[in-house]
Order: sequence, then structure tokens, then C-alpha cells
Amino acid sequence: MVVSKGFESRTKRILSLIFSIPMRITQPHPNIIDEGNRRKARFLSFCLFSALIIFPILQITSEVIHELPFYSGSTFILAGLYLLSKTNHVKLTSTLTVLLAAILPFLTISFHTNWEGPSLAFQLLTWPVIAVLIASQLFSKEKVGFLVFVMSGGLTILTWLHPEISIADSIELIAASFAIQTLLWLTGWINEYYRHRLQVTKRSIETRQRELEIYTDLLQHDLGNDVQMILGSLELAQLTLEEREKCISFIESSLAAAERMKSLIQIFSIEEDLPEANIVTILYDISERAQIVFKTMKVNINVDPSILDNPPKYGKLINLVFENLLRNTAQHAGDTPTVSIELSTRGDKLRILFTDDGLGIPEEIRSCIFGKGVSTGPKGRGQGLYLAKRIIESEKGTIHLIQSTKKGCCFEITLPIQM
Repeated sequence: MVVSKGFESRTKRILSLIFSIPMRITQPHPNIIDEGNRRKARFLSFCLFSALIIFPILQITSEVIHELPFYSGSTFILAGLYLLSKTNHVKLTSTLTVLLAAILPFLTISFHTNWEGPSLAFQLLTWPVIAVLIASQLFSKEKVGFLVFVMSGGLTILTWLHPEISIADSIELIAASFAIQTLLWLTGWINEYYRHRLQVTKRSIETRQRELEIYTDLLQHDLGNDVQMILGSLELAQLTLEEREKCISFIESSLAAAERMKSLIQIFSIEEDLPEANIVTILYDISERAQIVFKTMKVNINVDPSILDNPPKYGKLINLVFENLLRNTAQHAGDTPTVSIELSTRGDKLRILFTDDGLGIPEEIRSCIFGKGVSTGPKGRGQGLYLAKRIIESEKGTIHLIQSTKKGCCFEITLPIQM
């Protein structure tokens, strides 16, 4: 029984080793990360390794060119190409491999005089088809189409000029080869089209999944904070019913927070098509609403005149970045915080400086301030800056905490300028 189990174990290891050989001999270079390029590199290595086995056999078995070392000489070239395919130079190796397959029929037909039917058919059918088959997996459809017409036209001219080959016999073979090559070309074209569509769909699904994750976090974070704000303001309004001005102030704060919740729900609405708003309008609207909700906050906005002439526009999530930054300032920058927002341009980027005069961010958490769960206060959940960073990066922008010895903290936001 023990012997049987040991035998089975060794058998499995041997079979596993045998089945892993194709993967090992076609393993792409580790620096090739893109999946499409890895697929091409693996296919190329497989073709070259197979040719290394087949070409010596062709040299021995071929009666027509037995005296000419075409295949044996090509074996050394193939060995070099196989080693080259294991490097980063996949494009160069692909070009040289297809070129070798394409010129082989021209060389063999040119250097041999006596051609019989089967031997001529092998040269006119096999190598052109193999060249197009390899090219269809490695090159664009335009290059493959060019290769099909060049090879067919070139072989037609070569056989027409060859003194020992009847053009009537060769043209049928070339036509059959052309038909097969064209079929391979169209098949590769269709496969590439659907492969591209699958990649686009995959990227779209991944993007949508990231957006849904952001939406979920935003719903938990922003709506939760606004609900607490509304409840707190309404409770204070109840306690100050006899003091008209205070009561109205608390009700206004509740209405502003509710308006912000409405805006957030509209962003998540799939059916509702929100009008695009430029970044300047967004900042003024959000700042005005924040100063109503947080009565003691003051927000100053300074916009470069060049931006006012043609303000850039961004996705509908971008306003939530500034909602969160202003909320964080109200919660952690003292009783009467002042915020300064400056907009300017730097090359093809929009630069936004968001500065407050609060207590600043403790040294020990500055390096991880945008991490999930990192907060500067005991009641914070550490979601605001984390979500702000994710939204900014989804717009191909950046957000950084600028280190400063002055009071308060400053965030630098850069966004690509979109009109």
C-alpha cells in the first residue's frame, strides 16, 4: 500500500513536470507585463521552438534541396531568434521571424532549377501560409494584409521568370495559397477586433466597479455626516424656539445640509442627467452652502483671471472632494476656521491650493493622512481624505499635503485642464 502511494506520487510529479515543459519553454521575459504582449511573446517562442525541431528533419527528408543547406542553416538562425524571444525585444524577434518564413520560398525556388509538382506545391503553399499565420497573431491587420499581397505578387513574378516552372501550374498553387492566406488574415482580424472589444468591456466593468466602491463609501460617509448635522440642528432649533434668530439659523443649517444630501443623491442617480458645471461655479456653490451649515466658518476664493475666461469642467464626483475638505476643516480646525481656496494654472494643469488656519495635522500621521481609517480627531472615521484622493485620482489628478511650519495645513490639488 505504501509502495503504491509512493509510485502514484512519483508518477504525478513526473506528469506535472512533463506538462509544465511547454509553459517553461514559452515563458515570456518578466519585464513584459501587458497580457497581450505576453500572449504574443509566448506564441512566438512556441513557433520558434517548434521550428527548431522541424527544420533539421526537413533538411534530411527534402530530396529537392538536399544539396543546399537552407533548413540546417536556418536552424542556427532560429536558435538565435528563440533566445531573442526570451528578452524584451519581442517586436524585433517577430519581424525577423516572419521575414525568415516569407523569404524561404523565394530562396529555395531561386537557387534550385528542377521543380516537380509536389515540391513546388510545398514551397508555394506551406511557407506563405505559415508566414501569414504567424504574422496574424503578432502584427496589425494592415501589416498582415500588406504581407499577403507582397508574397503572392512576388511569387507570381518569380515563378513567371523561372525557366523551369510553368506559370500555368504555379498560378493555381499561388491562388490557392492566396485564398488560405486571406482567410487567415480575416480570421486574425476578426479575433483581434473581438479581443479589443473584450478588453474595452473589461476596463469599463473595472471602472464601474471602482465607481460603485466610491459611491458606497460616499453614501456611508457623507450622508451619515449630513444626517447627524440635520438632527443636531433640528434639536437645537427645538431648544431655541423662543429665540427667533437662533432658531432660524439652525433651521437654515438643516436646510443647507439637506440640500447637500439632495445633491449627493442626484449624483448617484443613473437616470438623471446633471448639467455640467465648471470648477469655479462648483467651488462658489459649495463654499456658500458650507458657510450656511457651519456658521462660524469663513471661505475666501481667489481665482486667476485666465481661469475665469474659460473655466475647466470635471466629473460629477469632483464637488464631493471639496465638500469633504470643508467638512473636515469645520470639524478639526477650531471654532472659527478660515479657509482660503486659490485656483491657478501650471502648464496644462489646474492647481488648487486649499488652506486653513487650524491646528494643522499631527506629524505622526502626515505620511498616511490619505489612508482609509486615518483621522485627526477622536470622532472621525478617516473616510473624507481617503475618498477625496480616490475621486481626484479617478480624474487623473493628484492631491498632496504640503508640509509647512505655518499654522494650519494646505492641500495642493492638480487636475488636467478639461474644457
